[in-house]
Amino acid sequence: MNRSIRLAAGAVAALLCLTLAGCRGKQAIDLPAATAETAQTAETAQTAETAALPVVQAASAAETPTVLPETADAGRSYVEETLFIGDSNTVRYMMYADETGTAFTSLKNNIGVVSMSVGDIPTLKCEQFKGNSQMYTIPDAVAKLKPKRIIICFGTNNLKGASTDATEFIASYQKGLKAITDAWPYADLIVSAIPPLDQQRENTNLTMTQVDAYNAALIELCEENGYKFLNSAEVLRDQATGWAKKDYTLSDGVHLSKEAVTAYFQYVRTHALLTEDRRPQPLGTIPVPAGVPLGLISSDPIAVRGAKVPVEFVVDGNGSISGARSQMVKKGGTCSTVTATAASGWRFDHWSASIGSAGGSASLTFTVPSNADAGGVVVTAHFVPDEHDHVFAEVEGGKVEPGCETKGSVKEKCTICGAIRERELDALGHAWNEGEVTSQPQPGVEGQRTYTCTRCGAQRTEPIEALQQHTHDFSEVVDSKNATCTENGYETRKCSCGETKTVTTQNALGHSYSDGVCTRCGAKDPDHVEHEHKFDQVAEEKASTCTEQGYIVYKCSCGATAERQLLPLASHQYKDGACVVCGAKDPNAHEHVFDQVAEEKASTCTEQGYIVYKCSCGATTDRQMKELAPHNYVGGVCTVCGTADPNYVPPPTDIPSSSGDAAVPPVTEEPTPETETAEVSTDTPIE
Repeated sequence: MNRSIRLAAGAVAALLCLTLAGCRGKQAIDLPAATAETAQTAETAQTAETAALPVVQAASAAETPTVLPETADAGRSYVEETLFIGDSNTVRYMMYADETGTAFTSLKNNIGVVSMSVGDIPTLKCEQFKGNSQMYTIPDAVAKLKPKRIIICFGTNNLKGASTDATEFIASYQKGLKAITDAWPYADLIVSAIPPLDQQRENTNLTMTQVDAYNAALIELCEENGYKFLNSAEVLRDQATGWAKKDYTLSDGVHLSKEAVTAYFQYVRTHALLTEDRRPQPLGTIPVPAGVPLGLISSDPIAVRGAKVPVEFVVDGNGSISGARSQMVKKGGTCSTVTATAASGWRFDHWSASIGSAGGSASLTFTVPSNADAGGVVVTAHFVPDEHDHVFAEVEGGKVEPGCETKGSVKEKCTICGAIRERELDALGHAWNEGEVTSQPQPGVEGQRTYTCTRCGAQRTEPIEALQQHTHDFSEVVDSKNATCTENGYETRKCSCGETKTVTTQNALGHSYSDGVCTRCGAKDPDHVEHEHKFDQVAEEKASTCTEQGYIVYKCSCGATAERQLLPLASHQYKDGACVVCGAKDPNAHEHVFDQVAEEKASTCTEQGYIVYKCSCGATTDRQMKELAPHNYVGGVCTVCGTADPNYVPPPTDIPSSSGDAAVPPVTEEPTPETETAEVSTDTPIE
């Protein structure tokens, strides 16, 4: 793995912001800015911008970047002619249906093996075909199915922690992809990104750091081998957290939910790879798949662990489910009760389960079959509309405009029950303009008028009747130009019939150079030599930073300058886990534990003290201020700051006599708390 990709792998550990300028195709992937996002369906995910994209046209694979860019919606047909290969998340494509009630994939275009890792691709016999008891490896099965296109997604079962070393993983993946292309070299091969994990996951040893590093390595694998990469992680992850979007995984934090699968297939259709069909024709007989046997791999992968399997409760039709819709339950165990409630205009019909059986009551306590595996079970509440006349309205973004010769379609939704239908729109036919004479008729020779469609630009021609025989005179000069250094002089002459003829009156003069410059037109003499430049002086220089390349420009003694030479980026200057220049996170940073006292100062009655803690690495916290110490009052005054005691009562002075001038002996009083305090030595501070 080259240095640029290793750097990218470190960066994506934060947010999979895959700006891979180091890839040979020099393709930059600018993901949306990190914002808090909620789960959204394929219907709400389609924006006006996407709807306005041009119709997808077939192109060669070489013309398409390695990381598939956004396209117009390629439609359901694109999915149906694509073979999907992968692990238990690929199996789930067959468990869920779109808004029309059609499963996203079927056995015809899905080879999903629960608990399968990438290293098993060349050797694991996993696929069966009807009428044939033999088991086939994925490469052998692909050769029999003869697909036009393959989207493959493995890797979740190869995760094992936070390591960013993808060497072994990529070597296994490359071996498996080669086995597939050797068996069937006529299909376009697309590698789909490993889906993100949920922050709350069953196996907490799995990390997005490793997922992002593996995905970055997969891009390089595709770049080097001519495969394409589907960056589906960008629609499945929350850019604010770096983990999977809310409700996009089941309770185990690994398996994709119906919302996630819906968003994934909308992404597949809007990042399409449409190329010419390279398959040899005719294809011949293609056997009917019987699918992968249940429980083919008995051991649970590290991504799941334990005997619990994910159970998801989903809706078919218009209704809702109350209770825990995603549960982790032991094989043979019982799920907590869920209840199906129909929406207005609908009624509950029945439950169905991808494995096992479910009851007909709206309230269901489902028992997980003992033969369930890590792929989990999907239990569906089916709702059917009550009898009514549909009132259909066009679905926003669901219209494919018809062309002049191509039919369109429109998706409509019943405003009462939500039922979806798709209507075909007739082709518009061409809208021809008035036409233009593209070939003048000649005596004895027909002319031609060309009509152009104002919508699509298509053209058609009609003949113009030939003229009668005529002798041209070409006596009228309608245009002329004198010869220049590089162009001939000419005259355009017109016959009375309207036909024109252009004749050369003088050949090009050629340049007349003097001191390296043409005296007529000012063109420079390419053979004129003044002197040989020697770029040995620095004209301009700018140092590189960790975010911006610097450059140096050299000049000749004559003043001529050479092109800029870009300098390598400077290294990040990490402090406290981040670059002080650009703010990039240090991939090797550790979590601080501030459990040591770095600095401390005691408080007085006038100045707050403080304490500063430090980590074992030397990083420190901000100062934590302490409360002021109490005043040390003696004789009504603080001995530290001189502040008067607001509660101080001075002792009485001499009391005058009531019977003349006789002196009154002084009164002896009990000492007050203030006088007692005043007797305390000021040499000892009061805490």
